[in-house]
Amino acid sequence: MSDRTAPEVPRAALVALTVLAVARAGGLLLIAEGFARLIVDTGTGQPAVGAALAAAGLVVRALAGWGSAFAGRRAAAAAKLAHRGTLARGVVDRDLDAGSVAVVATRGLDALDAYYTSVVPAAIAAIVLPLGITARVLLADPLSALILALTLPLVPVFMVLIGMHSRDRVEAAHDALTRLADHIAELARGLPVLVGLGRDREQAERLAVIQQNHSARTHRVLGTAFLSALALELVATLSVAVVAVVLGLRLLSGDVGLFEALVVLLLAPECFTAVRELGSAHHAAEDGRVALTRVRELLAAPSRVDRRRAAETLTVDRFGVRHPGRRGSAVDDVTFTARRGEIVALTGASGAGKSTVLAALAGTLPADATVTGILTAPRQVAWVPQDPRCAAETVRAELERYAGDADVDGVLGELGLRGVAELPPEVLSPGELRRVAVARALLRVDSGARLLLLDEPTAHLDPVAAGAVRAAIAARAPRVITVLVSHDPATLALADRAVALDATAPESRSVPAPGTLPDAIVRRPASVPPGGVRLALAAVLRPAPWLWVGAVLLGLLATGMGLALTAVSAWLIVRASEQPAVMYLLVAIVGVRFFGIGRAVARYAERLVTHRAAFRAVDDLRLRLWQGMAARGAGSRELLEGGRAVDHLVGTAAEVRDLLPRTVPPVAIGILAAGGVVLTVSLVAPEAAGLVGAGLLLALVLPAGVAFLAGRRAEADRVRASSALLRSFAAVGRAASDLRANGVADATVAELDRRSRSAAAAERRSGTTAEAGMQLAPLLAGATAVAATALLVVGGAPAATVAVVALIVYASGDALAAAVAGGHRIPGLIAALAPLGRLLAPSSRAARGSGRPGRRIEDLVFDEVSVGWSPDTSVATGIAGRVRRGEVLVIEGPSGSGKSTLLTTLLGDLDVRAGRIEVDGVELAELDPAAWRARVVWCPQEAHVFDSTLRGNLLIGRPRDNAADEAELDAVLHRVGLGAMVAALESGIDGRVGPGGRWLSGGERQRLAVARALLSDADVVLLDEPTAHLDGPTADALMGDLRAALSDRIVVLVTHRMQDRRDGDPVVRLGDTSPRVLEAVA
Repeated sequence: MSDRTAPEVPRAALVALTVLAVARAGGLLLIAEGFARLIVDTGTGQPAVGAALAAAGLVVRALAGWGSAFAGRRAAAAAKLAHRGTLARGVVDRDLDAGSVAVVATRGLDALDAYYTSVVPAAIAAIVLPLGITARVLLADPLSALILALTLPLVPVFMVLIGMHSRDRVEAAHDALTRLADHIAELARGLPVLVGLGRDREQAERLAVIQQNHSARTHRVLGTAFLSALALELVATLSVAVVAVVLGLRLLSGDVGLFEALVVLLLAPECFTAVRELGSAHHAAEDGRVALTRVRELLAAPSRVDRRRAAETLTVDRFGVRHPGRRGSAVDDVTFTARRGEIVALTGASGAGKSTVLAALAGTLPADATVTGILTAPRQVAWVPQDPRCAAETVRAELERYAGDADVDGVLGELGLRGVAELPPEVLSPGELRRVAVARALLRVDSGARLLLLDEPTAHLDPVAAGAVRAAIAARAPRVITVLVSHDPATLALADRAVALDATAPESRSVPAPGTLPDAIVRRPASVPPGGVRLALAAVLRPAPWLWVGAVLLGLLATGMGLALTAVSAWLIVRASEQPAVMYLLVAIVGVRFFGIGRAVARYAERLVTHRAAFRAVDDLRLRLWQGMAARGAGSRELLEGGRAVDHLVGTAAEVRDLLPRTVPPVAIGILAAGGVVLTVSLVAPEAAGLVGAGLLLALVLPAGVAFLAGRRAEADRVRASSALLRSFAAVGRAASDLRANGVADATVAELDRRSRSAAAAERRSGTTAEAGMQLAPLLAGATAVAATALLVVGGAPAATVAVVALIVYASGDALAAAVAGGHRIPGLIAALAPLGRLLAPSSRAARGSGRPGRRIEDLVFDEVSVGWSPDTSVATGIAGRVRRGEVLVIEGPSGSGKSTLLTTLLGDLDVRAGRIEVDGVELAELDPAAWRARVVWCPQEAHVFDSTLRGNLLIGRPRDNAADEAELDAVLHRVGLGAMVAALESGIDGRVGPGGRWLSGGERQRLAVARALLSDADVVLLDEPTAHLDGPTADALMGDLRAALSDRIVVLVTHRMQDRRDGDPVVRLGDTSPRVLEAVA
């Protein structure tokens, strides 16, 4: 069982909340005194004193309630800022899962609001209010005070007993929720791979099963928690009913006066309400305590290993690294030195440990690595990792973070990146992203870095772009110590000397002549078809419409029974004071018990139904979002490669799940309850119906207008700020190594802190306006009750009628406050749903034909095809070529010229802008998208490797009903050159690969991704840079094996490596003089 310690509460907040609780108690006493005097003075026709006392009490209670919420929110904001700051520092210092950290830092810590705004105020009120109220009741009627003293302790006793019974299950449910969030986040990050392998539908089915199991478990836990609330409410209701009945009987005998009885009747429920609120708040705040436990668990992870000693020269002496789970060392006994102005190249076969040495020099080795030997190096490092990650929203912002006082525009021009400077990094091609990583390092050197570490700086680059990168490295070499890793001979030629990590010599291949580097193509991020909030709202309500109707009806029934309980109790007390025959009161006495029990049971049922509807709606929404993103496939890089997939599937889905029960039922219940009160008043006191109707309408519309209009922007800003914060944490988590090694972690943490403060400010603005509306509603309802009571008193209405009207109108304030709070949350729900409407709208693929490919696809034809990411811009035009079964179509061209865009179009995830693609003579647009997707498989550049085992990553290559057996898995691993690596693992093929495959080298990750594609039975195989990060001999061997394994299929190969091409291969070469004019070579 985990340790769930309570969050700390500042002393100032405790003092403020205590003072406000005392003020609230004083307000309640004034309200009770005022209404009791108003009812008692019915015969005198002088309501002024009672009205003044009640009005004063209403104002004091409203101000105390608003102040309590304000103080609680300030304390919550301060606590969340502190914990987010700690997490921000932790995520750049440790090997943490980016998705988990992002969810905990945002949605998780947001749950602390309930602790500070509910638990702490309720705990203080549970002490202050019962003491103050019991003291006043003791003065009015000692016997009623004794009943309260005997029954009040039953509430915390039941709270403890039920809490102990349900604690383990609640903790297990929260742990399961954390695992579900982690699982969904991992699926979101790997969605491009699942789409490329055609496994997205299968994973959607698996996700549905996981959600159903989680929902079932959660409903069982919620049932226990709501049963706890039911027990508490029954104890409180029956206790108050006992007090009311005893008072009525004693009024019959004249043992107590009407004024004292009314004061006790009005105050007794408040005694139990304070303690009951503590129990409800305790359950509501469990998520916050769980989040703090999760924060502590994350921060308990060890920091990355940094064994460097500061020095001006670089010394590596008998250096070795061993990773757990491997039988041998990653590197062993490496020794070399370097001085400023020298370029040292680390050479060796893929998997020889070159990147491991660079990671050690950068200070980014995993925390569980065992290091031997000595490292001394300058601390000011510029690092280009093999798998660069960005954390900023645009390329320019990313470079400015690394630049210091260096010239960003100059480096953008030097590497041909001006055209993509304002784009999000996630929409860039791998080649462009590689140049951005190099640009960051160059800016670091220009601003004073002393050690330049380059891991495959020219991977994914065409010859011209690679030449520009080499020229930039050479220009800065005299100022720094440079250590580079590359399989490109031209890049290796920059080195003054080489350090071989094994006996494999660098490959020998031709070096293209230098050319002129074109600027990057100006593009806009891919967009998805427009949708709307109405579509998204319909999508979340459609799965369970009758459950929502049932939730509203049950909530209305509970509210109505509560109002009826108040009315019958008031009538009983007043009529008993007139001392009729006891038989006359028996129906009312039974009614008090009936309505009391009925209210508690109806509220329990309403909570269960509401949450069942919310979970069903969000489970369906998450599946539809998954399907919407998968339907757009690789046609939306921004969705699939950025943090937006995690944001939508985890953060936004949780936001909608929390907002739906707090908006739909409360608003409907509040409106219907107000109408019911007006109808009741029109029946018992028609002369006050107009006043009550106008007053309750004002109590509903004015606070709702204040909350909605004043808080509309604040609530929408809160949702957007929370979403942006989640994406920022996810991006920083993914780029943690880049940030830390390049010395910009502190600046990034400071930026996250600024975003956290912005989110906190939006939360405070939203909470302030919401609480103002919530307190204004019962204030106006109470004022309406005072005015209606005064009207009836002046008009000489019977005391029983006055009591019924006064108390039901006053009691309706709670339902109106909940409706106003729900109305305030509507802008937040709209803001959460707004971006989802676009994903829920049918994609362009849905409008395509219904044809199906033949049994075997024999050829593909490109007929003057133009492709692009946005409808009005073509990245490449005039593509012509043909490839038949058994052939390899090679696509060549400069970085950013549209090679990957062409593959995405061939997948069917982008529409051709002009021309046509034919599959065995049938236009691709006429084929059913699902049928085509089943016949094509895609292995993207930098394919995601799931945080699982080697076996688990391979098995997604085929459907579950046609899974590869042990022999096939072993064969494919040997075919891609991973047999020796698997043999070196203590767990073999069941060895884990780490988050994102970080426990593998870049070459090993690439070969694992290729192995997954080889296991597919698809007729058309799309390979995007399959030999990236591989040394020459390994790349040659891999391509030979690929050609042999795929000899009976159609292969489309994107590559910058000339050796991957063979004589006779059809070639489409994208022209390097203009990004829009292509040369077709067949």
